[in-house]
Amino acid sequence: MSIDDSEQARQNQALGLPVGVVLSPIWRRVLAQILDQLVVIVPVVAIALLLGVRSSDELSDHAFAINVGVVVCAFTYEFVMIAVWGRTIGKFALGTRVVRVDTGGPLLWWSAAIRALVPLAAGVIPGVGMFLSLVIYAGAFWDRRRRQGWHDRAAGTIVVLAR
Repeated sequence: MSIDDSEQARQNQALGLPVGVVLSPIWRRVLAQILDQLVVIVPVVAIALLLGVRSSDELSDHAFAINVGVVVCAFTYEFVMIAVWGRTIGKFALGTRVVRVDTGGPLLWWSAAIRALVPLAAGVIPGVGMFLSLVIYAGAFWDRRRRQGWHDRAAGTIVVLAR
């Protein structure tokens, strides 16, 4: 069942969203995030293997360097893709994009940086980082109105269906 344009405009106005945007369903965001995690992790694992990491002991010995590699790759990937195209590979595949909540237009560079940095900064906190990152992303589940995660709120963004 599709919603007509006038009803969509009325709903967007009530939510303080730009006219013409349609929020992405959560399932699309989750699948896009899983794809994006693979895009980041696979090259880091390949580089670790090329550098000779073969056992869990060697993995433990190189854990800090591998974690730094993951964080740097994840930030660069998310920041550049969102800043330039408004989408990551996962978002392209699932038909979504990130836009400014106030205009529905492309992000400013600093907004893309904040959006990428918030979950990564939380993720590096020893002992609780992974849990905090999940809470940041899961904020979109709890925000029934705009479906914004904490990183979206910090950056002033929403995830919408690409048209």
